[in-house]
Amino acid sequence: MEAVTASELVRHFGAWRDRAMNRPVYIHHHGRPKLVLTSVDFIEHLTAGRIGAEPGADGLGTLLEMVDSIVLVTDADLCLVGVSPPARRLLGNKDWHGKTLQDMLPDDVRPFLLRAVEGVRESGIPDRLQLRLGRGGDRRVDISIEPYDGGVCIVGQDRTAQDVVLMAQARMQAIDDMVTLLGNVAWLRINLRGYIVGASRSFEQMSGLVAAAYRSVRLPTLFDLPTRVGVGDTLERVIDTMSAQSTRARLIARDGAALPVRIAFSGELLRVSGEVVLATLSTDPDPAG
Repeated sequence: MEAVTASELVRHFGAWRDRAMNRPVYIHHHGRPKLVLTSVDFIEHLTAGRIGAEPGADGLGTLLEMVDSIVLVTDADLCLVGVSPPARRLLGNKDWHGKTLQDMLPDDVRPFLLRAVEGVRESGIPDRLQLRLGRGGDRRVDISIEPYDGGVCIVGQDRTAQDVVLMAQARMQAIDDMVTLLGNVAWLRINLRGYIVGASRSFEQMSGLVAAAYRSVRLPTLFDLPTRVGVGDTLERVIDTMSAQSTRARLIARDGAALPVRIAFSGELLRVSGEVVLATLSTDPDPAG
């Protein structure tokens, strides 16, 4: 589903107009969808649906097939008249035609959600709520319930992935804080060309280099000549095998001193991202070992 704020739409109307020719663009105001920008052809097709058409063959069914959010639409009796693909997957891809919300909703959310839906249907006032789904409530779904043609339209946004990202970012920040306090440990993210694309603050302290400096050269060139080849070879093996390997080297600090370090590389993230290798550096108390 394409979405844009009203202010962004005004600034770049031409670009969003072109996108709306292919699929509807939802215009948000204060964080909520308020309007839809779409083509005349699509609107004419949408309004051409006839009562009694086959399920999914009318304009509503066509529109819902283009939506990548959880959407369920009911009539005045709370019988389902439209279900988007993500909603079908959430419901276990069961046949929803002719079924009511009572029939289709999971047991753990049915009473709570039905009360909210009936309240919207009777009052005509939209409602917002949050549900926890799955074992242990590990999926967070934000629900909007709007009056629609005598029934309701239920729109769900699965925030689980967003929560996972925020948690991962918080963990990385916590690790960065702790590593910086230790002072003798640093972490790096390295792309497949050998360039550093991210590093802890402690790496700047250890190397004396700011991000603009260390991102402009390949990782091996930050080490002295006798150990540079070993760093490069180890990194290449990690990239080729997606394995974990380590080596010793001497990091050239900004003052020209060679700092003995141990480097541990992990290629595990390559299995997921295909783009980045992780590394940790620690000062080597026994460089001759």
